[in-house]
Amino acid sequence: MRRRFFIRVLPLLLLSIPLFAGCGRGQEPSTAEKAVAGAARGLDRAHKERTLGILEGLRVALTRYSIDHDGVFPEGSSLAAISAELSPRYLPLVESEDAWGNTMTYASDGRSYSVVSSGPDGVSGTADDLSLRDGALAGGS
Repeated sequence: MRRRFFIRVLPLLLLSIPLFAGCGRGQEPSTAEKAVAGAARGLDRAHKERTLGILEGLRVALTRYSIDHDGVFPEGSSLAAISAELSPRYLPLVESEDAWGNTMTYASDGRSYSVVSSGPDGVSGTADDLSLRDGALAGGS
C-alpha cells in the first residue's frame, strides 16, 4: 500500500516543484526544473522497463505452458485466476500489477491470450498502454 502511494504521488511532487520555484513565463527553465523533469522522465522509463520485464516473464511462462499443454493457454479473465496454473512450475510468482501499481488485465479463450498494462496514466485503451498478445509485446508510446 505504501509503495503504491509513492509510485503515484512521487511524480506529482517532483513535477510540482517548479510551481514553487518561481518559474516565470518566457524564461529558460532553471537547472532545478530541468533536473526534476529529467528525474520524472527517468522514473517513467524505469517503470516502463520494469513492466516490460513482467510482461516478458509472462510471455515465457505462457509459451512454456502452451508447449506442455498441446498449444493451449490457460483460460481465464485475470492473472489471479490463472496464477495457480503458472506458478511455481512456469513462473515463480505471477505478478498481476504493473510497475505503476495498476492491475493488468488478462484474457484467454485457450487458443490466444492478451495481457495489458494500462501504463502510466492508468487508463486502458490509451496510447501509453503496454500489451502482450499471443507472444508479441507492443505499445507504450
